[in-house]
Amino acid sequence: MPNHDTILTYLQVTAHSRPFLQACYDKIGHQKAEHHAYNNAERFQYGLLLGGDYWRTALQTPLSVKPLLFYYGLNHFMKSCLLTVDPGYPATAKVLAHGLSTRKRKKQHYRFLEDDIRIQPHGLFQHAAHHLFQFSSNKEKVSMDELLRPLPAMDTIYQWKEEKAKEPDENWPELLRYFAVLYNLSMLVRYEGEWWGEMEQMKDREDYVFILHFLETASERIPELISLWMKDQWSSVP
Repeated sequence: MPNHDTILTYLQVTAHSRPFLQACYDKIGHQKAEHHAYNNAERFQYGLLLGGDYWRTALQTPLSVKPLLFYYGLNHFMKSCLLTVDPGYPATAKVLAHGLSTRKRKKQHYRFLEDDIRIQPHGLFQHAAHHLFQFSSNKEKVSMDELLRPLPAMDTIYQWKEEKAKEPDENWPELLRYFAVLYNLSMLVRYEGEWWGEMEQMKDREDYVFILHFLETASERIPELISLWMKDQWSSVP
């Protein structure tokens, strides 16, 4: 992983994680800040550790495996972030679901950029959106193109696409865009192996270059975004 993840390494010991979590909980006025910091420290650390393990493994794996490892690595990172603002996480089983869904069997002549995901009422996506970014989407579904096009890292490849870009009608946090796209890609490699294999071998579809570029840039950008979010938390507490 890149060098900007040093804060994620620093917080992987209880001597650092417990006082940090207690300061986070004191900041929000939680009455049992010390108690929850003690109980949550190891889960917080394991999230950072496992997120890093998934990430480093993903960097060494074939393209067909990367989406799964990146997606679950991001899951672990985001759950650690949540533990800094929600001492009781997870309060119910509902928040452990993905929070997104997609059609498992794709239509004939499927195109990734035109595919969409549906936003579910409960799950990790909604919980993170609310607690980490104070964001809520009014959409029931959103396309891959809508999610990918506004990402700064995708500018260099979208510049060659002749279709005129639509102005985004919702200002999604960058990390949530990555989460949603990785979710859909992870579903593709799990349930659409034939489609994925043909795309990777034939390289005859526009989807291939956009997916490849997304994964290459996400490998650097996501750990950076997690580190920046954690640094903001660190600097906001006494």
